[in-house]
Amino acid sequence: MADTTRPGASAGAASLQQQAALSGVRRGSPLDQPLVLLLIVGGFLAISTVIAKAAPMTGWHPLALLQWSILGGAAGLFAITRIKARGSMAGVGSSSVSRGKFALYLLISGLLFIGPNMIAVVSAPKVGAGFVSLSYAFPLVLTYGFAVLLRIEKFQVLRGVGVLFGLAGGVLLAASGRQLSVEASWWAMVALSIPVFLAFGNIYRTLKWPAGARPVDLALGMMLVGFLALGLFTAIAGIPVTPVAWTAEATGLLIAQIAIFAFQYGLYFRLQHTAGPVYLSQIGSVAAVIGLGLGYLAFGEVPNLPKLAAVAAVGAGIVLVSKGRASGLKKTN
Repeated sequence: MADTTRPGASAGAASLQQQAALSGVRRGSPLDQPLVLLLIVGGFLAISTVIAKAAPMTGWHPLALLQWSILGGAAGLFAITRIKARGSMAGVGSSSVSRGKFALYLLISGLLFIGPNMIAVVSAPKVGAGFVSLSYAFPLVLTYGFAVLLRIEKFQVLRGVGVLFGLAGGVLLAASGRQLSVEASWWAMVALSIPVFLAFGNIYRTLKWPAGARPVDLALGMMLVGFLALGLFTAIAGIPVTPVAWTAEATGLLIAQIAIFAFQYGLYFRLQHTAGPVYLSQIGSVAAVIGLGLGYLAFGEVPNLPKLAAVAAVGAGIVLVSKGRASGLKKTN
């Protein structure tokens, strides 16, 4: 992230470079490499979308499955952290950050986290896992635009071209939704709001990152806030919070989603402070490509020509944005 943080950015963004030591990752570890983290987190995101579509088939309401998966994922992440730390947990923030500011950070992060997840799991059964996964390609465009405007990122022509490819992929995806039914088309438009939430979340977490806070602690706080918010929503809406029957399929789906969330969001914050918000936003592009393939393998969702073209455009965007970041690092160093 050394190539993207500018002196004019807020203290939260500027301090990200100093937080690598807080991640608990040894230098030279594969999980210290942005590309490896990007592929893992993006892949998990695609798999979780496929699981969301499968939820009604096993008797789960998608939001109920999401609710308990988030809680279980937070518990699993906490357990993993305790084991790695041999029974000790570092403080969630430095003394320079007030409890009120830290709580506000977790609240906003949690709401920006649970919003797109709720939209994704509810719309996936309507428009298909492949469509929802492809909608995650948009955050790259929005995040980069916000980052340049807020002086978190320097404008680079190569990355700008890459973002345009991502935008082209999003346009092609929107065009593919015209073949859906009227109800599904409405849900398709709702799904396309996911990138807006994600882009705002990427930028907010970067600008307001509490100094000295460990990525894993922020991930745990964000997930707990998301669980509480979703639990309140399901209670008010009267959504059943258990499956129709505790079959092997229903139980297995919950366990799988819990495991995915525990690892996905533990690595999510690590990727953000390692590579910055724009690079992080590429997880949507990775999820788009992987999710399209999983949608075909799991549910027989045959991608049409616009979707295939969207995959090609998104893939080109990932390569160009990655190359732009690498060249920026070389010039800086």
